[in-house]
Amino acid sequence: MGPEELSARRRELAASVGRGVIALLGLTEEEGESGFTGFRQESNFYYLTGLDEPDVALVIAPASHGHPYMEVLFLPSESAATKKWTGPSPSAADALRLGFADVEDQARLPGIVRSLCRERGPLSGLAGQAGGHPPRTLPRLLEVAEGERPRGIERHLATLRSVKSEGEVALIKKAIAVTSEAFRSALAVVRPGATEQSIAAELVAETFRRGCRRLAFPPIVAAGANATILHYRRNEATLTPSQAVLVDAGAECNRYAADITRTVPVNGKFDRRQRQLYNLVLAAQDAAIKAARPGARVSGPDPKSVESAANRVLRKGAPEGVDPWLPHAIAHHVGLDVHDPDPPRDRLKAGMVLAIEPGLYVPEHGLGLRIEDIVEVRKDGARILSGGLPRSPDGVEALTGAG
Repeated sequence: MGPEELSARRRELAASVGRGVIALLGLTEEEGESGFTGFRQESNFYYLTGLDEPDVALVIAPASHGHPYMEVLFLPSESAATKKWTGPSPSAADALRLGFADVEDQARLPGIVRSLCRERGPLSGLAGQAGGHPPRTLPRLLEVAEGERPRGIERHLATLRSVKSEGEVALIKKAIAVTSEAFRSALAVVRPGATEQSIAAELVAETFRRGCRRLAFPPIVAAGANATILHYRRNEATLTPSQAVLVDAGAECNRYAADITRTVPVNGKFDRRQRQLYNLVLAAQDAAIKAARPGARVSGPDPKSVESAANRVLRKGAPEGVDPWLPHAIAHHVGLDVHDPDPPRDRLKAGMVLAIEPGLYVPEHGLGLRIEDIVEVRKDGARILSGGLPRSPDGVEALTGAG
């Protein structure tokens, strides 16, 4: 993102919060460690600054009661030892390129925050007040606030992040394109005798070959009854001819995520029952995508909600003995995180990006089916962004190594 868009985000946040002082502490090197793919900055901090380096902080003071708007970026004091291990830290010149005119040393953060709070009012920050786990930076923020718990800004940020700019949609589309090619490479391995792990390895390798730094989440490759375990992660079974295999994965490119699921037959051809249920899930997904319009709710009993549209199709078409009820959410927001935060009001707006993922799970028959695609909500309805990867039964059969 360019400095103009980053600056606009910070000012929108300030206007939404209204008064006081907003402090966001970036993750330390240790807090942001993400396995062999290296440091990953907290997404809200990255959204506002564009900085993916550790040990930085941001303070925003909204304009109020005669005080002008101000923002300060705090950079770490760089030592020769730190530079040797992790490389150079961001400089004042880097900050200027990102739109920050006022830069201070990290050591001055507590004093400046406390002075601004005395002058302008209460402190706000990521305080874990919108559900979920407390943020990793909360203990350090409490220390800056001298023990007083800051007001949470998670809901303000969720609202801002839920509507994507054209630039954000372009980055999500890039992640989708890489994910689609990773799926083509991985599904070409699917045949009797292959392993779940070998399919996962192709997903990872193709993502890296195409220039993305990491996957957005650990890939799920689940054959047979394993596909009825919603967050199956072992990826260690060997595929047998009568099974279907569910593959759920997404690349993360330039910090933006994708999330796609395909279910394919191991021997290259769905049997009659598999095809029947697959077509039912596909029809439910089509109904859900059609319902994803501005003003609609994502979930709940509202007959016009995305969830209700999918459930009507599943209930009407499910054969006897198959539970048609979705055991998981029908959709989730996608962006800087594969599960972007939900905005406070469950109404869709143009510019929102969702993953829509109906499924059917029949443990007694060793079968789990899910189809997941990413859509952009537009004024006239939803547009499928991941449509370049086949989702019809004939289309996914052709993607497999056996097919």
